[in-house]
Amino acid sequence: MQMLAGMYRGSERTRVACDSALLCDMILTQPVFYELPQIPSPTVLMIGDKDTTAIGKEYAPVAIRPSPGNFPEFARHAAAVIPDVKLIEFTDSGHAPQMREPALFHKVLLRELANGATLQ
Repeated sequence: MQMLAGMYRGSERTRVACDSALLCDMILTQPVFYELPQIPSPTVLMIGDKDTTAIGKEYAPVAIRPSPGNFPEFARHAAAVIPDVKLIEFTDSGHAPQMREPALFHKVLLRELANGATLQ
Protein backbone atom coordinates (compact mmCIF):
# COMPACT_ATOMS: atom_id res chain seq x y z
CA MET A 1 0.00 0.00 0.00
CA GLN A 2 2.90 2.37 0.63
CA MET A 3 3.92 2.12 -3.02
CA LEU A 4 0.46 3.19 -4.20
CA ALA A 5 0.16 5.91 -1.56
CA GLY A 6 3.63 7.16 -2.48
CA MET A 7 2.66 7.44 -6.14
CA TYR A 8 -0.22 9.74 -5.21
CA ARG A 9 2.01 11.82 -2.89
CA GLY A 10 4.88 12.20 -5.35
CA SER A 11 5.70 15.01 -7.72
CA GLU A 12 3.91 13.21 -10.57
CA ARG A 13 0.67 12.73 -8.58
CA THR A 14 -1.46 14.55 -11.16
CA ARG A 15 -0.14 12.34 -13.94
CA VAL A 16 -0.65 9.20 -11.80
CA ALA A 17 -4.25 10.22 -11.05
CA CYS A 18 -4.99 10.92 -14.73
CA ASP A 19 -3.39 7.65 -15.84
CA SER A 20 -5.38 5.79 -13.19
CA ALA A 21 -8.62 7.39 -14.40
CA LEU A 22 -7.84 6.43 -18.00
CA LEU A 23 -7.04 2.87 -16.93
CA CYS A 24 -10.30 2.52 -14.99
CA ASP A 25 -12.25 3.93 -17.94
CA MET A 26 -10.58 1.44 -20.29
CA ILE A 27 -11.31 -1.47 -17.97
CA LEU A 28 -14.97 -0.55 -17.55
CA THR A 29 -15.88 0.62 -21.05
CA GLN A 30 -13.56 -0.83 -23.68
CA PRO A 31 -13.28 -4.48 -24.76
CA VAL A 32 -9.49 -4.48 -25.14
CA PHE A 33 -9.60 -8.28 -24.85
CA TYR A 34 -10.21 -8.36 -28.62
CA GLU A 35 -7.32 -6.01 -29.36
CA LEU A 36 -4.57 -8.13 -27.78
CA PRO A 37 -3.48 -9.67 -31.12
CA GLN A 38 -2.75 -6.12 -32.37
CA ILE A 39 0.01 -5.44 -29.83
CA PRO A 40 2.98 -4.78 -32.14
CA SER A 41 5.97 -4.89 -29.82
CA PRO A 42 7.58 -7.66 -27.79
CA THR A 43 5.59 -8.01 -24.58
CA VAL A 44 6.42 -9.35 -21.13
CA LEU A 45 3.25 -10.17 -19.24
CA MET A 46 3.82 -10.65 -15.50
CA ILE A 47 0.93 -11.84 -13.33
CA GLY A 48 0.23 -13.19 -9.87
CA ASP A 49 -1.35 -16.66 -10.09
CA LYS A 50 -3.63 -15.89 -7.15
CA ASP A 51 -5.08 -12.71 -8.69
CA THR A 52 -8.87 -12.68 -8.69
CA THR A 53 -9.32 -8.94 -9.21
CA ALA A 54 -12.34 -7.96 -11.28
CA ILE A 55 -13.32 -4.32 -11.27
CA GLY A 56 -17.09 -4.10 -10.98
CA LYS A 57 -17.45 -7.69 -9.75
CA GLU A 58 -19.73 -6.44 -6.97
CA TYR A 59 -22.21 -5.20 -9.59
CA ALA A 60 -22.44 -8.54 -11.39
CA PRO A 61 -25.40 -10.85 -10.76
CA VAL A 62 -24.83 -12.84 -7.57
CA ALA A 63 -24.77 -16.13 -9.47
CA ILE A 64 -21.71 -15.16 -11.53
CA ARG A 65 -19.72 -13.10 -9.00
CA PRO A 66 -17.34 -15.99 -8.23
CA SER A 67 -16.36 -16.46 -11.90
CA PRO A 68 -14.80 -13.14 -13.05
CA GLY A 69 -11.19 -12.44 -12.23
CA ASN A 70 -9.42 -15.66 -13.22
CA PHE A 71 -6.15 -13.97 -14.14
CA PRO A 72 -4.11 -17.11 -14.76
CA GLU A 73 -6.71 -18.16 -17.36
CA PHE A 74 -6.86 -14.65 -18.86
CA ALA A 75 -3.07 -14.39 -18.99
CA ARG A 76 -2.70 -17.73 -20.76
CA HIS A 77 -5.26 -16.62 -23.33
CA ALA A 78 -3.44 -13.31 -23.77
CA ALA A 79 -0.14 -15.14 -24.18
CA ALA A 80 -1.72 -17.30 -26.87
CA VAL A 81 -2.92 -14.32 -28.95
CA ILE A 82 -0.27 -11.60 -28.43
CA PRO A 83 2.27 -12.08 -31.24
CA ASP A 84 5.61 -11.75 -29.41
CA VAL A 85 4.92 -12.43 -25.72
CA LYS A 86 6.59 -13.96 -22.72
CA LEU A 87 4.32 -14.87 -19.80
CA ILE A 88 5.86 -14.83 -16.32
CA GLU A 89 3.72 -16.13 -13.47
CA PHE A 90 4.39 -15.43 -9.80
CA THR A 91 2.89 -18.46 -8.04
CA ASP A 92 2.68 -16.94 -4.56
CA SER A 93 1.24 -13.55 -5.55
CA GLY A 94 -2.13 -12.02 -6.15
CA HIS A 95 -2.84 -8.78 -7.98
CA ALA A 96 0.43 -7.03 -7.16
CA PRO A 97 3.50 -9.29 -7.23
CA GLN A 98 5.66 -6.14 -7.17
CA MET A 99 4.37 -5.56 -3.62
CA ARG A 100 4.00 -9.16 -2.43
CA GLU A 101 7.40 -10.35 -3.69
CA PRO A 102 9.33 -7.15 -4.48
CA ALA A 103 12.82 -8.70 -4.54
CA LEU A 104 11.79 -11.47 -6.94
CA PHE A 105 9.67 -9.13 -9.05
CA HIS A 106 12.51 -6.63 -9.45
CA LYS A 107 14.99 -9.41 -10.23
CA VAL A 108 12.71 -10.71 -13.00
CA LEU A 109 11.94 -7.22 -14.30
CA LEU A 110 15.62 -6.24 -14.47
CA ARG A 111 16.45 -9.57 -16.18
CA GLU A 112 13.78 -8.97 -18.82
CA LEU A 113 14.92 -5.40 -19.40
CA ALA A 114 18.51 -6.61 -19.76
CA ASN A 115 17.25 -9.15 -22.32
CA GLY A 116 15.75 -6.38 -24.43
CA ALA A 117 12.21 -5.98 -23.10
CA THR A 118 10.86 -2.45 -23.32
CA LEU A 119 8.43 -0.67 -21.02
CA GLN A 120 5.28 0.67 -22.64
